[in-house]
Amino acid sequence: MDRAIPDPTWKRLGFAERPDFHTSGLGVGIVIIDSIKPHHLVNHLNTRIKCVAVHENMTVTMRDISSMNREGDNRKGEHGLMSVLALAHEPILLEGQIHVGIAPAATFIILDHGAFTTGEGERLKKGMEWILEHGVEWNIKIILSTGWQALDNEVHLKNTSENSTVKALATAVQQGILVICSNGNTRLNNIMPPIQYLAVGGYVDRGKADRSFHVPFPDEPYGRNGDGHFRPDVLAPRLHITIPSYETEDSGQRVSFYGGTSGAAALVAGVAAHLFSQFPSLSSEMLRHLLVEHGEPLEGDDNMAPRINVENTICYMNRADKPMYITKTLPMISIKSQNLYSAIHSMDDIERALSLTVLVERDELSREELWSFTKDSSAIVRKIAVSTLREPMNEQERKLYWVYLMHETEGGVRGWYMHGLLQNAPKEEINNWIKWSTDINWSVRWCVSEYLAQYPECFPQLEKTQDPDAIHIKALPLRQWYTAL
Repeated sequence: MDRAIPDPTWKRLGFAERPDFHTSGLGVGIVIIDSIKPHHLVNHLNTRIKCVAVHENMTVTMRDISSMNREGDNRKGEHGLMSVLALAHEPILLEGQIHVGIAPAATFIILDHGAFTTGEGERLKKGMEWILEHGVEWNIKIILSTGWQALDNEVHLKNTSENSTVKALATAVQQGILVICSNGNTRLNNIMPPIQYLAVGGYVDRGKADRSFHVPFPDEPYGRNGDGHFRPDVLAPRLHITIPSYETEDSGQRVSFYGGTSGAAALVAGVAAHLFSQFPSLSSEMLRHLLVEHGEPLEGDDNMAPRINVENTICYMNRADKPMYITKTLPMISIKSQNLYSAIHSMDDIERALSLTVLVERDELSREELWSFTKDSSAIVRKIAVSTLREPMNEQERKLYWVYLMHETEGGVRGWYMHGLLQNAPKEEINNWIKWSTDINWSVRWCVSEYLAQYPECFPQLEKTQDPDAIHIKALPLRQWYTAL
């Protein structure tokens, strides 16, 4: 995409009218599982933004973010801040169009439980229990979890009930609170959220509300999770999400950009808060169903999840004759120890992947046996096998990696081959690496960039980009240099 300011995010989500700054999300509480530091861009929220922190000794404290000093102000790239800004930033006029947060009237509780460190599951459970007990007036309707996978190995496939976040949020789900989570940023990984969560994937809208510009994100993960359920539920824009510039005040920038499925999930959380505030009788299950049922499929995409379309959903809710929705419980696949070895030969690829994960974690497979699984018909199984192989053991195996990489059709599996080849990669291999600088898989291109960075005095560098429209542009200087050799 060029440097033009994208269309307002609310338009890109299918809103017919701009969300009202004073009423969109009013009376709805959103728990954002993340960390945040004070910033002047959230001061307008006053007492409607708080940080609940769970410490290592399991004590819980709460602070009003907007009233704290600004020691962390202008901190570049803070994840929690970007989510809040996508949800609640003040109106800004850019190139004749008004941009505003999706649910700026909501109440925001940032739950900082020390994510991605030992004991995080217990701390998350403690924090949620504290919020539900002490925050009745907040009317918590939504939990936004962009890092739900926690410390899990993201390639090894397991039933989602084993995940620490799923265990920690079980009580909230039972109480009817809607958990919205990101589905994942790359096909490198296998694990995807449980069916109880509204899983959000992304698509490329090129910053345009016009649906004719929208295309699938080429490295978007989708398929069945460890319980056998298709994920994600819905899609939202994952690039060029416009928020006010949160970086240094003298940077001269008016806007910053949020992205990935974290950004997409934050937008959907805003949509949910908007709908909950507009239709207070909506249940979490009904809202989930409506967003899926009245979304718009992406033509030519195998991913069955539709794009969010807010106006379609609102039009349905305003119908007098709308039918009721009945919740359905879907079956879950579970591999028991007694059928572990037979399941590895199952016709179902999820059963094979679950079984292979157990065998790998028990260290019961030889390297030769792992190589045999790199030929499995399922990319899920192949990813487990290749990631477990880690890196070539010798020069002969290194050559085999390159051969298998050349014939691999699935981007995530290619990413694991490239990650293995990146280890101890000699500069004499440059001929092999150049051709992968335009691969559709982010992880493959990341590995190429990291390889080149090991030899800055020898090779041009490859700038990383998530934007599929920019892949060839970023690789052009490298390709031109190589062609001129």
